[in-house]
Amino acid sequence: MSEILSRAIVVAAGRAVRLRPLTDETPKCLLPVGGRPILQWILDALLAHGFTYPAIVVGFHAERIRQFVRATYPSERIRFFANPYFERTNNAYSLLLARPHCEDRDGRIAQGFLLSDSDILFDPSILTSLRERAGEDCAAVRVRGTHDEEEIRVSVNADATIASIGKDVPMAQMYGESIGLEVFTPETAQRLFQTLERRVRSGEGRTEFYEASFQELIRNGTRIHAVDIGDRPVVEIDTPDDLAHAHRLAETMAGIGKN
Repeated sequence: MSEILSRAIVVAAGRAVRLRPLTDETPKCLLPVGGRPILQWILDALLAHGFTYPAIVVGFHAERIRQFVRATYPSERIRFFANPYFERTNNAYSLLLARPHCEDRDGRIAQGFLLSDSDILFDPSILTSLRERAGEDCAAVRVRGTHDEEEIRVSVNADATIASIGKDVPMAQMYGESIGLEVFTPETAQRLFQTLERRVRSGEGRTEFYEASFQELIRNGTRIHAVDIGDRPVVEIDTPDDLAHAHRLAETMAGIGKN
């Protein structure tokens, strides 16, 4: 097993206001889909595909997430990082807080990692596709199907590396949707955390999506490969309609993360 791909970071600090009242007292990642919380689908898939040391960044109702994870995975090494400022920061700040998960004893970045949003239901075989690209920086991208303005869009170069990423990518230039699964080598992880820290210290990074830091890395020469997931199912759960879609999808994905 490649050490580069043994660690994962799941960002689960936000409030998910678009799903209220369901998320008034429940973190979005603990909403049930197909009989399991969203977070359980994600962790089951990660653990089954070799990501044996995940970390979770928590914020809103952090203790509920900790309690659920400890009760469900009592024998797994799962680490937590808390974002006490989740009400006024965004996921770039949350990701920066997880930097120690990739550090050695001297505080140097020694590990690459897989980054996962905490509100996605996806076919676990996508993780296999990412692991097969060991030694490369990659982002899983949904090319097929319909697309809309809410997505994190990517455009690509001729060699299928990402040219731009974010909600500001024009629809006419769009190659596909970044689904919220990325893999970074140790070298790129080092540059990513440095970029996140500088942007946070300057102020702008506190309230932006971490894709802004991805874009800066790309401008500075980092090659992040767009990995087309083909027809494999995925849904990002932001709205009640998304949640209903996720329930339908779960019915076709029985055993997800267990195979």
